[in-house]
Amino acid sequence: MPSLSFVPLADVAHLLPADAWIARRLRDDPEELADETAAWIAGDVQWPELHLDTPLVADGGLHRLAQGQAEPVILPRRAPYLVLIEGSLRIDGALTASDTDGTTNLVVLGGLHVQHAVIGGQLVYVQGALTVDELLWGHYNHGDLQVNGGLTARVALFTDEYHVQVAGGEQVEFLLDEARGVPSLAEFSAEVAGLVFAPEFFDGIDDGADGIGALLSRDRMVEAVRAGESPLRASAEITADMPLASDLFADEAISVANILAVVNSPIVTHKEKKAPGWFGQTDFSLCRRHVDADGDQRDNNVFITVWKTWDFYLSVEREPQRTGLLARLAAAVLRRPIPFTEVATLIYRGYTEGTPDGWKVLDDEAPAEAREAATRAWRGVLDYVRLAVGQSRAGYPLYHRLQAELTPRRIEQFTSLPYFTEEYNDWWDSDKNGEWHGDVWVGARQPCLHEGEPYGRALKLSWENGEPRPGDDSDDAYGAYQLDIDEARAGPPVVEFKYTQRQSEARTTLPRGAVDHIARLLRIYAQVEAQIQGAHEQQQAHQAEQRRIETAVHLLATPPLADDLPDSAVFPVELMLLSGQWQSGGETYVAAIRAHQFAMTAREQERDDGAQDEDEDEPTADLPEDPRKASAPTVLQLARLVNRHADEALAARFRQRFAFAPDAYVRTAAKAGQFIGPVYLLADGRILARIGPSYSESAHWVQIDGAVPTSLPALKGLGRSADGSCFAQSDGIHITTHQGFGGAQIAQLPLPRGNEGIPESMGLVAGSLGQRCDEIIPFNDGQRVLLRNPTGVYLVSAAHGVQRLHPQEFDEGDGDADDGGPYTWPKNHQDAADGEPPGSLLAMDMLHMALSPDERFIALGDQDSAHILLSAQDGRPLRTLSTQSSYPHHARFSHDGTRLWFNSCHLYNGITIATPVDAADDTEGTVVDAQWRVYASATLPGMVAMGDASGYVHAMDDEGSTLWRHHVGSSISAIEASGDGSTLLVGSYGGYLAVLQRTETGLDPYSIGTSPYMEVRRWIFWDNEPTPLRW
Repeated sequence: MPSLSFVPLADVAHLLPADAWIARRLRDDPEELADETAAWIAGDVQWPELHLDTPLVADGGLHRLAQGQAEPVILPRRAPYLVLIEGSLRIDGALTASDTDGTTNLVVLGGLHVQHAVIGGQLVYVQGALTVDELLWGHYNHGDLQVNGGLTARVALFTDEYHVQVAGGEQVEFLLDEARGVPSLAEFSAEVAGLVFAPEFFDGIDDGADGIGALLSRDRMVEAVRAGESPLRASAEITADMPLASDLFADEAISVANILAVVNSPIVTHKEKKAPGWFGQTDFSLCRRHVDADGDQRDNNVFITVWKTWDFYLSVEREPQRTGLLARLAAAVLRRPIPFTEVATLIYRGYTEGTPDGWKVLDDEAPAEAREAATRAWRGVLDYVRLAVGQSRAGYPLYHRLQAELTPRRIEQFTSLPYFTEEYNDWWDSDKNGEWHGDVWVGARQPCLHEGEPYGRALKLSWENGEPRPGDDSDDAYGAYQLDIDEARAGPPVVEFKYTQRQSEARTTLPRGAVDHIARLLRIYAQVEAQIQGAHEQQQAHQAEQRRIETAVHLLATPPLADDLPDSAVFPVELMLLSGQWQSGGETYVAAIRAHQFAMTAREQERDDGAQDEDEDEPTADLPEDPRKASAPTVLQLARLVNRHADEALAARFRQRFAFAPDAYVRTAAKAGQFIGPVYLLADGRILARIGPSYSESAHWVQIDGAVPTSLPALKGLGRSADGSCFAQSDGIHITTHQGFGGAQIAQLPLPRGNEGIPESMGLVAGSLGQRCDEIIPFNDGQRVLLRNPTGVYLVSAAHGVQRLHPQEFDEGDGDADDGGPYTWPKNHQDAADGEPPGSLLAMDMLHMALSPDERFIALGDQDSAHILLSAQDGRPLRTLSTQSSYPHHARFSHDGTRLWFNSCHLYNGITIATPVDAADDTEGTVVDAQWRVYASATLPGMVAMGDASGYVHAMDDEGSTLWRHHVGSSISAIEASGDGSTLLVGSYGGYLAVLQRTETGLDPYSIGTSPYMEVRRWIFWDNEPTPLRW
């Protein structure tokens, strides 16, 4: 038995091959890897499998080898940095690594023989030979494969800048190499993957532009090979679909012999004399020597265009050989051809701003970039021709497969789905002629008469093919396949397969030998069909289930209900049983999540106290799924039924029986939820809320007073002063301030136009975007308001009109150089709305503002600024603070106005800093949280409540210590606190408006978190519901 020991990595440094990067790192900086261990095995090893993510798994080879040692071997707590084998390794199954960012490394000083190897994220070094019976896939630039004794594999795939070094030769039946820049089946197209891999291993609908790695599901691949399944098609199937004419060219040079081989291949028919083709942004035309219809002699030539970048004309001309007068006379009398010599004429031209330059000779004196582009384009043509001639010799097997699979009947059934007949059913209407599915646009035409012309059934599949070049229409760089069904011909209908490289070009017949295109069409058709058909079947099943639920859900009694009527007389026995399961399942689920959170908090505290090693792995916990998901549709239908009665007593009974479960409805909330915010709680208990994001035409304000929300269509913007006495509102024409909501008017103020305070030289215009009221904050006296919309933050007053507060500085750069500040960048500009004067408006992201309670300061920022503090008196900048994460996102003053919190974000995380308002020298702030991306907040004396992107409200005291958290569900968009703190209103992106009340009875058993608040009501605004639901 081979020996095993776990030793410091440095102890095996002398055994490592000198050219392995681990050896180099140990030589260059020994301290860097001083804490790492190695599993050192002496002798040959045979294992059933090896997973480099988890090499110490209980039933794995290392674990078993450790158990079999004469002396006990204690396994380390962490996976070893390296598995070193002084011998050979045979793996009967798979060598895998799921994590491409870093796993255990493997060095084998003998040979390595595996069934499959799906690796990446580590060093795999084989001193001897590497033999892979089936698939070898190395992926991502964090991984290295180094083999010194030769490589043998059926399929070798290298993607996403994976590092490969092989000495000793390679014998690979099917090489797909996107990493080394060597000739391979994938050199000019990723579509070979569709012929090599089984269809179930593709991931989403991808156009193939980003390579094979983006086409395939690596997780599915790892799972399959670990289970002993092969993701590959049989070699015979691959070869049958993709025969290669490997003997067609002796080399890949641009030579007379190769040009003649191309134009004399079966691609160019004797009748047509010419043949076009294209791949990616390159198109070409092959011309065999002939006299054209105008009587002009055409030489053998290949014309290649890299769209608006390069043109190459590669021809073979016949030059008569020099002979004497008598020889020429004899040839003329005897009608013999004059001897000639075939010579190549090679010329090229580039492009300037989309316009072709003059022709030049393509020789050794031509610029290197021209020669390299010519070689690349020429080799692409050779690859196309090899594949096409292989198809011709074999009788076009791939085209016959296309005809056999994409039959008229199949296309008719697919395009007859309601998706095409009811939803996207107008070929000539840009809003209804199709939709994107992943990277592919899909549209269908039903048989019809249009403007008096008959049209047959058609299916169009389009994808982005490169980028527009100078002078191109913005939507021209899209390739397309169109499948027309010809039913008018005699005999059965047939499918006419057509294609085009660009939208502006006519669709032409798809050549039978265009392997890349046929493979792509087969792949994307199958993926699109599966997605749309699957969605249709899911919808059918959902509708059937919904009908069943609607039939099953009913009430035994309807309002008004007697107070002493038991619930069992209101809800059927099935719903009473479901209620018990729902509530008990909810309590169990919440308790499990809460326990996990307590454990994580305790662990963080131990780490902060130094009682735990910071490098120690986090414990993994199998957190449960919410068990209420399965019955959520039934309970939702009951909620609809209860809401129709708009009865307070019935609603209370329902909520008592079925506490809301946000995690059971997370998908519906993400899909159908309407943004809510801001929200205001009035003294008389009424709630005012904006439903829908400010940029949406459907955004509107509602008043909730009782069981049914009432729309406020005239209201376009609303805000409340710090002391709660003054409200500002907009009707879209101007702003008015009032004593209380709907009270006596104090002042009328103008709306900004959007380009105030912007240098005229920037050319930005005014427009309706500048009059939008995303947020308004009136001052207590009602004479001034702060207003925010994408064009900026403004201070508006009756006395001084509109003053821009942000941005105040515009760096326009120097001259024509593209070095201006962020407010000159196109991403921060937006075209004026239809019907407005043409031009662009300033349109910033993540713009936010806050007014201090004493009305002395304004805090604000946007995605491209720092955290900024201004004087509220005149708008003068007072301080800036650096962001701790990527982008400024939110600001809030403490309740007493002495402290200020700023939040900056990156993706769904963020960092919150705190600073005393009067600390003029503080430019960094103090980090109080490094997790939350804050969207909304509210304050109470000594406390701030912040809502994050994960659906939690977090409470901190003024010193930054966490007090509690409460989960509402979906990203928090608004928080409102009553004056005494007894009630919180929380709005979210998922369409939730939750009403929380402070309680002294302990934690809410149905709400995740640790807050002293209990949810007593929830309004649900989902756009797939005809009316809001009260829960």
